[in-house]
Amino acid sequence: MELKVAKQVEEMLKGAAPADIAEIEKIVAEAKTRIGFEPGKGFWEDKTPCWEMTRCPEMIRSDCPAPKHQDVPCWQIEGTYCKLADYGARGDDTSICEVCRVYKRWGGGEPIKITLLGKGINAALRSMERPKGESKGRGYRG
Repeated sequence: MELKVAKQVEEMLKGAAPADIAEIEKIVAEAKTRIGFEPGKGFWEDKTPCWEMTRCPEMIRSDCPAPKHQDVPCWQIEGTYCKLADYGARGDDTSICEVCRVYKRWGGGEPIKITLLGKGINAALRSMERPKGESKGRGYRG
């Protein structure tokens, strides 16, 4: 079936201008979004993902990197919402993961190692930090 569809698409696109192909790609992407198409969930395929197991509210889920990087389990991602529970946390402390039911269910007892860096909530927070030595009142001219 796939080969037949590929040949049909190829036939339709013969002689199409690059702008036309770009427009078709845009339409296909919008259609995938509308129908909820996911090309593969990576690590979470055939598993209940962490954000569902913990019933994360949409507000948290939209900021957390775990749903955005489904090829890696949440405990291997720096800066997930769970790892930032304490004020000032950097997002790489996996001690919370060791007691988490998600890791206990899907971690297989493997040692926890952060493999995805700089994609989490903490990266966004670091980008907003003031340079060292800059005081709170600096720059304010009332």
